[in-house]
Amino acid sequence: MAVIGGEVRAELREKVREAYRVTLPSLFTSQIFGLFGGTFLGKYFEVIRTQFPGLLVVLPGMMGLRGNVFGSMASRFSTMLYLGDLEPSLRDKKVLKEIVLRMLISLIPIFLLWAIGVATGIKKNALDVLLIVITSTILVSFILGYFTSFVTIFSFRRGTDPDSVAAPLVASMGDFLTVPSLVLFILLIEESPKAFRLFNYTMILLFLIVAAISRVRKAEFLELKQVFITITGLALLSTISGSLLARFSGIIQASVVLSFIYPSLLSSFGNYGSIIAAKTSTKLHLGEIESFLCPKAFTDILALFATAPVIGTTMLIIGIALVKLTTGMTVPRSAWLVALTYPFMALFIMLYSYTISYFIFQKNIDPDHVAIPLISNNSDIFGTLYVVLMAKMIAGG
Repeated sequence: MAVIGGEVRAELREKVREAYRVTLPSLFTSQIFGLFGGTFLGKYFEVIRTQFPGLLVVLPGMMGLRGNVFGSMASRFSTMLYLGDLEPSLRDKKVLKEIVLRMLISLIPIFLLWAIGVATGIKKNALDVLLIVITSTILVSFILGYFTSFVTIFSFRRGTDPDSVAAPLVASMGDFLTVPSLVLFILLIEESPKAFRLFNYTMILLFLIVAAISRVRKAEFLELKQVFITITGLALLSTISGSLLARFSGIIQASVVLSFIYPSLLSSFGNYGSIIAAKTSTKLHLGEIESFLCPKAFTDILALFATAPVIGTTMLIIGIALVKLTTGMTVPRSAWLVALTYPFMALFIMLYSYTISYFIFQKNIDPDHVAIPLISNNSDIFGTLYVVLMAKMIAGG
């Protein structure tokens, strides 16, 4: 027993070093990407909530959808690489086909999110909002698809576990591209509606050309039926986050800093959950986790938990700096509650992620297809609730 305990402690120390050496840099890079998008959101938050309120309803869903779709693609590629089912090269035909398939399963949920926003009474500039989200989905999905493939394959070829690197970078690249693209399209519509519509038609044509080149077959699409159903259901579930964001947008804006770090917060929570889900999935497939309370399985969680205070504190510091640089406003001192509570929220999400991944696998469902999308979506809901709670404590609402 003492020998086993010593082995676990030794493994934990090694994983903590790995977490700081490999995962923390990717988490920090991911955080910078998220804060870049958050700067756009914070600066134009008033314009979005007053002129295009429907975007607030679909925004968490769009962010979560891209993390779900391409996070699960990264995890799938990682497993395929380890099993030898995918060549470690971007030229492998499976790469382009997978990207096109992920584009296809992204468009319908986005339309449904928009329709729900309209049905709930948020109809101001509804057609423009629809065009914005469709164009953004096609453009960002194309870029993010190749980015996901590159990160996963490159890390594998370098001897680094893709599960430790790909998920946070992919999710945060989605955030990096999502909010700025929405803002730029808003500015383009206000400057020249005709130019935006021309760009919209160009993106649709590009999508059709790429789909034809990839020669995706119906059977290949049906193979991802489980992913499509899951992602669509989770996209609809994300209306909870969107409704919360729209309903409490005033107090979130009053807290000042939270509107700037909102994308980064949601992304980081999703990153922690996705990393644990990806690691758990790979270990389950390889037979390395024999029971739910396997001590070695929890060393991954504890190792990542050790990085959470660093991520939470630096996120807040950079967020405060961005607020002062772009608006000149002062952030309340109570905002430091975010840095104090962030690690424990991350720990909760990681434990939740491991539990979901383990029991889904026991039901003979591949966690790569279901667990990561489910966890990313739920992390958005938990994260939005966390943001609302922090906003109330900071702004005194």
